[in-house]
Amino acid sequence: MNLIRPAAHYTLEELQEAYELNIPQAAQIIDKFGGEKTRIDRFMSRCIRRRA
Repeated sequence: MNLIRPAAHYTLEELQEAYELNIPQAAQIIDKFGGEKTRIDRFMSRCIRRRA
């Protein structure tokens, strides 16, 4: 019995729209974090360039 929910993942398009990134930047972040939303959101909240 697996009690842990699978992690939600960003698609390339979702990540681009959410953080206004270009394709190479979004692809690099997805590769680095495996697309996991929680890890990416935590990382992006620490970045200077974020959506206001």
